[in-house]
Order: sequence, then C-alpha cells, then structure tokens
Amino acid sequence: MYAPPHQCLAGSTSSLLVGLLMGAGICGLLLGTTARPAQGQGGGPIQSEVSLFGAGASTDALPFWLGANQYGRLGRSGTPLGARLAARRPFSGAAGGLDYAVGASLLGRASAHSTLHVQELYGQLRYGALQLTAGWKTQVIGRVDTARSLGGITLSENATPVPKVRVSTPGYVPVPGTNNFLGVKGYLAHGWMGAGRVVRNAFLHEKYGYLRLLPPEWPVTLHAGLIHHAVWGGTPTEAVAGREAGAFRDGLRQFGRVFFALRDSDERGPDHMGNYDFSADVAAGPVAAQVYRQFFFEDKPGLWFRNVWDGLWGVSLQRAGGPALVDAILYEHFRFIRQNAKYAEGQRAGADRNFSQSLYRSGWTYRGRTLGLPLVTPPANTPGVPDDRPGIANSLVVAHHAAVEGTLQEPGLSYRLTGTYSENSGSKSLCADADCTQLLDDRFARTGQWSFLVEAFGRVPGTEALAYDLGVAVDTGDFRKESVGVRVGLTWRGLDDPLGR
Repeated sequence: MYAPPHQCLAGSTSSLLVGLLMGAGICGLLLGTTARPAQGQGGGPIQSEVSLFGAGASTDALPFWLGANQYGRLGRSGTPLGARLAARRPFSGAAGGLDYAVGASLLGRASAHSTLHVQELYGQLRYGALQLTAGWKTQVIGRVDTARSLGGITLSENATPVPKVRVSTPGYVPVPGTNNFLGVKGYLAHGWMGAGRVVRNAFLHEKYGYLRLLPPEWPVTLHAGLIHHAVWGGTPTEAVAGREAGAFRDGLRQFGRVFFALRDSDERGPDHMGNYDFSADVAAGPVAAQVYRQFFFEDKPGLWFRNVWDGLWGVSLQRAGGPALVDAILYEHFRFIRQNAKYAEGQRAGADRNFSQSLYRSGWTYRGRTLGLPLVTPPANTPGVPDDRPGIANSLVVAHHAAVEGTLQEPGLSYRLTGTYSENSGSKSLCADADCTQLLDDRFARTGQWSFLVEAFGRVPGTEALAYDLGVAVDTGDFRKESVGVRVGLTWRGLDDPLGR
C-alpha cells in the first residue's frame, strides 16, 4: 500500500517562504491595477483557421514526438484524418485601456477511437497591466524556449488545457522608483480537474511570482520565479474517502490554507508541487541567448534544494537578424532521479513519487496526458502498462534533448530537427487497478530510448494563406517499440493572420 513521503510541503517555515516569494507576484498584480490606461484603442482583427491533418506509424502507437507537446491534437494510436476549426479575436495590441479577446477551437479526429471536443474556448479582459482569462486556453508556465523545448516542468504543451479562471499581468510591471531596473509579474488561477479521475471534480490552484533584475533594453536581464500548483477538494471514491477521512475539504477557509500551503502535522493533503525558475537573457550582437534552470519540488526538503540536481537545464540561441540556414539551436538536460533520496545515508531511492501525488492518485495528468513535460508518462503512454490505470507509470527519467531550426528557402520553407535521448526507470507508485486502491513499486533498470523528429513547414506555392507541415518521427531503443511515423497537415489562415507555424 502507499506510504506518504516523510515530510510534506506545508509547514510554518516553508509557508513563510512561499508567502514571501509569492509576494513578488501579488505585487505585480497590484501594480497592474494602478497602470494608467491609454485612450482610444481600436479592436483586433478576427483571425480564423482551418486545419486538416493525419498521422500514422509502423506500430499501433505513434512515435513519441508525433503525439507529444501538441495540446492533445493527435491520438496515441494515430489519426487517419483530423480537422481543427479555430477563430479568435486577439487584444488590439495597444497598451493601457479596456480591451478584450476571445477564442475558440474545435478538434475532431476520425480513427478507431473517433473524438470531437473543444480544445480552446476562452474570453479575456485587459485593463492597464491587469488581465483576466476564463475558460480553456493553451498555456505554458516557465521561462523556456517554448518553440523547441521539452516544456516547463510542471506545465507544458502536452495536454489539452484545463479550464481555469486566472488573473495575471501580461508581462513584467516596473516597480515604481527603480527606473525600470526592477520588474515584477504575477499570476493566480483557479481550475477544475474534471470528473474522470480517482478523485472526481477536484480543484486546481496555481500561482507564480517573478522578479526581473536590470532594464529589458539592457543586453543582460536576470529573472527569478516561484511556481506553485495544488490539487484540493473534490469527491473521492468510497475506498479513498474511508481511508482518508477529512482530507478533501473545500470552501473559502480551505482555499486560504491551500494558498499558503498550510497543513497540520496529521493531515495528508492537499497535494502541492512547484518549481523555482531562474533564467538569464543575453543579447550579443546578432545572437539572443536564454539560459534557464528549473528546480522541482513536492515537499519541504525539495523546497530547500535537497534535490538540487533534479530539474531542467536549458540553453537557447536564436539569431536576431533575418532568416538563415540555422536560426535557432536548443539544448536541454532533464533529471527526475533523486526524488528526495538521502545519498549521505546510502539511499538510492527517495520517498518522493514525482507527479504521482499522495491523495489525488490520477496524478499530474489531464485527459490521459501529463500536464508537465511529456517524458514523464501515465500508463496509457508507457509501454507494458495497462491503459486503464490512472496515475504516473514512468517518472524516474534522465534525458538529453536538442533541437535545430532554420530556413531553407525564402519565402516560407523552414525545417526543425528534434532529438531526445532518455533513460527510463519506471515508477515507485504505479496504480494496481483502475480505482488505484493500491500502489505498486514498478521500478526497473535504466532503459535507453532515442526519439527523433524531422519537420518541414512552408507556404503552398502561389498562395498567401495556405500552409503545409510535414513530420517524420523515429523511435529506437529498448523502452518503446521500434517505430517510424509520418504526420501531414494543411492549414488555411485568414489573410489578417500572419503565416506561422
């Protein structure tokens, strides 16, 4: 049976640290309300998009990089044909005054398991430097190179968006009296995790606070942030409710305890997690560089950097000039190995079970996909594990990831090469059944895996609004089956929407 980690995140000292560091985010939200509104803004154009796409592979499951980090666009077993209809009205782009934005996208797939669902449906209001968003909207949390990255540790592009109501600053807000040497930004959200889980209709709490040092126009800027997620409330199954009586409280008082990560010594839950996010932006002639480091934590020792080597390292280089054969290069290193092990005492495996969570045993997932970066996988994306089990089946991962992107021909023929080598060791908290009444230790020796993706993007000759994308992916190694897959797509965009990828 499951045994809880020896220390939880909550506690008086750690709660004080959370409160102090999150103060930067709250300060950003408060400063946002005082920003002076601009006058006379016009509306943004309505942008529309129609996409047709399909994918297939030499095996039942698609190669890793055909399905990962696409907000759930492709099914795990291939999509002979799919379509996406989208429309949005963005903010006008002018700073200040009252403005609004709306968007919606409908995604359908025709396959052995056909689906039709809303991928995005949201509305936004902005006044000054304060922004309110409600609904399903794509989002990455963390300062990473989103176009090429594995993703932010705790929130990447991998899963369909969770419905949320969130208030934020769209960017950094200058701290008064610092001549723009200091900037702060903040974010606070309340979300709903849905019914198809071990604990039904649980709430999601998220927030972050960031501090920027040095003016943005300088060649170097430094950034530090704290990101916090918590799953709380909800309705557990009878077996879980009987075993964890009183652990699933909701209401305004409980929200306050969740916000400050307060928990009595005999309490188990809610489940907290987050990461420290440090980065530097450097502009050197024609090259813009971003260097970043994210430290993951789920408990108090992690909050105090016991798992200092676990997390994400990254460096991204991009040309600031026009298109070239090489426009961008990225390298990342990811580790999720220590998980609170006390190496000084000879421990090789710690008490943590990253992303699996203590009470909410569907884990850090939404609609069958990991919310964090996709190398940590639920059973449905893990070879050799029954698909109907909830939770996380492979969380002991170390990986190297690289990407190169450039332009082959003007106008509009670009490429991207992506390669990832990972070593996978399973999980210490695999659910034994669909209700997750028992957890199993399913660790195994490190198993190597290579995953590659070659992509091409371009404009259909003779057109201004029609674009294509092609992708060929290969998986080779001992963790996943040897597989080759192909993805094709054709997208029409309204002429007011610049051609993107």
